[in-house]
Amino acid sequence: MKIFKKLLLLLVVLVVGAIIYASFQPADYNVSRSKIIKAPISSVFNTVNEMKTWEKWGPWHDEDSTIVVTYGDKTAGVGAYNSWTSKDGPGNMKTVKVIANKRIEQKMQFEDYEPSDVIWHFEEVEDGTKLTWQMKETQAPFMFKALAAFMGGWDKFFGGMMENGLGNLDKVVLEEEALANSFKLGELVEQEFKAQKFIGYKVQMKINHEEMTKAFQEKMPLAAMYAMKSGLKYGDFTPAAVYTKYDEKTQETEFYIGLILHKDLKAGKEMSAIDLPKGKGVKVSKFGNYGNGDEEAHIKIAKHLEANKLEQRWPIWETYVNDPTMVKPQDIQTDIFYAVK
Repeated sequence: MKIFKKLLLLLVVLVVGAIIYASFQPADYNVSRSKIIKAPISSVFNTVNEMKTWEKWGPWHDEDSTIVVTYGDKTAGVGAYNSWTSKDGPGNMKTVKVIANKRIEQKMQFEDYEPSDVIWHFEEVEDGTKLTWQMKETQAPFMFKALAAFMGGWDKFFGGMMENGLGNLDKVVLEEEALANSFKLGELVEQEFKAQKFIGYKVQMKINHEEMTKAFQEKMPLAAMYAMKSGLKYGDFTPAAVYTKYDEKTQETEFYIGLILHKDLKAGKEMSAIDLPKGKGVKVSKFGNYGNGDEEAHIKIAKHLEANKLEQRWPIWETYVNDPTMVKPQDIQTDIFYAVK
């Protein structure tokens, strides 16, 4: 009986000592970990910024299979929100500030405790993107202080988890980057083209894919806004580009960025109207991000024309079938058309 009392007393002393030890631990912490990810800064930023990707790389999902996440109406950018339940209790997170490709600030709250700060720093470096994950708080609850104390301090308490998360995130970003750079070509189809009306903005330049992309980013929204202001809806036109010249020898190109019309509309200011020809032609669909697989698609058409003794006639045109913001990069569809004699 005396031994039992001594053991009980020892247990009480240990518990009291642990409570006293934990109470003297700092209530504030500022812990961070960094990793260089070999991917463009925009890819890393977009992955972190979209909360729905967190289930793929969050280290807590590896440790707790009971976590159930619920998302708010917005899952990326300022105002993005999610909440969760698990065996360890509920929590939530909200994005409060975003500087594109530079910084994301969030508030993370467990149960009814005061929220802590989660800050992501993005820096472009020679090997890709340096990503820093920072967590800080000034008044951590006693329960967290106790856990941190017995794990050797705040840095060890959070550090291992953050390192695991950054490692998972690295894999996810590289997988997404590989998918974004992938493409596939559909079957080449010979068909009869019907006459179509096109309106668009003329561009003449040396062949330079970066500058051509800038031209599309500038002119395509202008064409769409003109159509909308003129009373057309999205189904009344299809975003397209018409190429009247593409000379690899001289490195010169001439093309028009605009819309194939399904309803009558006059060309607006600084726009041109082009009649797309009726007659024989070939078409191939390319699935993938803009710029990926374009050369391969044109080579496929060129080989078909040569094998079947068909002669190309200008213009060449392509249509942008779906909204790139609504589908995965590998599912973006571009249809390429060649008229033939």
